[in-house]
Amino acid sequence: MRECLRELLKKTLIKQYSLPNSDLKIERTCLSNIDDDAFLCASEDDLVCVIYNSIIDYSFNEFDLNDSDYSKLLIQALKIKIRYNEWQDETVKIKYGFYGEVILYSMLQHFYHSTPLVSRGYFYNPLENSETKGYDSYHLIESADKIDLWFGEVKFRGTLDSCIKSAVEGLDKALSDMYLSNNILAMINHRNNFNIKDSKIEKIIDSWSINPEINLLDEIKKYNLKLIYPILIIYSDKDPEYDHRITNAIKHINDNYASKKYNLSIDYQIFFILLPLNEVKKIKQDVIKWIESKQPLIS
Repeated sequence: MRECLRELLKKTLIKQYSLPNSDLKIERTCLSNIDDDAFLCASEDDLVCVIYNSIIDYSFNEFDLNDSDYSKLLIQALKIKIRYNEWQDETVKIKYGFYGEVILYSMLQHFYHSTPLVSRGYFYNPLENSETKGYDSYHLIESADKIDLWFGEVKFRGTLDSCIKSAVEGLDKALSDMYLSNNILAMINHRNNFNIKDSKIEKIIDSWSINPEINLLDEIKKYNLKLIYPILIIYSDKDPEYDHRITNAIKHINDNYASKKYNLSIDYQIFFILLPLNEVKKIKQDVIKWIESKQPLIS
């Protein structure tokens, strides 16, 4: 991540606390099996700037950004790395998924110190003209004895209810052996674009390439992989008291949903990242304006 973007992110999004929080008497969600995190947006204008400037970092690997013309990379990203068609109506553009995905990408890298395994933009196929399939992030944290796959998702919608409903409906699929295996298999076509060379995930892919009859989940277990599944929820809430926003979000989730086990053979951790905003739609509208007026990128 470019240092200028890291500094902008640091002043724009502030982690307020983890949940449960005994002082504030706020629980964590019943769907999480580790602590949730609550973030404050210090400036929604700056968040627009974060989204706009994160597009190229989200779309390209770090080695593609060295000594590059960022303005040209942004044009390339909009045309071949994310779904953005200037000719479409604003109502269609507001539904694009990249707004939230670039925030998730940046937050995981900066606040959670996870390394992008491969930039999400490589998975987009302009011929399909649809949202990219798969997880919303492909990050990892690797050490000598284990590897944590940070394959998460984001919901960036006008209401909390819509965000949570959509996220929960997708959990059975996302936290399943088949979906995880298919996403790792999808990386085979992008192996040459990995940010991290000689990682354990490469060894798993190499093993499968040599012998595609092997059980991919057995290989994943052999290398002691764990799935970390963060769910970033970005939603509108005009309550002037920040703590009320978080309390209400937790109450809504816990009143309407229940914890469950998922059909995943490896260890997994699931948690929510809550980011309430005043007006989601306006932020997306402003990003559209920045793109179409070709605002200069920070450097």
